Amino acid sequence: MSVKKVPPSAAAAFEAFSKALEEFDEVRAERKKCWEFYNCGMDKSGKCSAFTKSAGRRCWLVVGTLSGSEPECERAKQLKSCKECTFYQKIKKGEI
Repeated sequence: MSVKKVPPSAAAAFEAFSKALEEFDEVRAERKKCWEFYNCGMDKSGKCSAFTKSAGRRCWLVVGTLSGSEPECERAKQLKSCKECTFYQKIKKGEI
C-alpha cells in the first residue's frame, strides 16, 4: 500500500481552513449571552430558561414575548415585545 503525498496547495488550503475555523470558534466563545449582557443573575438561580436551554444568543425564542407563550424573563415582562429589548436590537444589528 502506497501513501499518496498531499499537494502543497491542498495542504496550504487545509491549513488556512483550520486557522479560520479556530478563529471562528474563539469569536463564537466570546459572544455575550443575554444573562451576561444584563448581569441579571437568573443563570445562577436556575430560573432562566434561556440559560437552561442554551439560548443566550436567541433568548427571545424561549423566554420572552416572541416565544408564543407567557414571558418568563423579568425584562420581557416589562416590554410589549422583545423587539424593544436593547439586547435583541444589538444582536439583530450585529453589534454584539
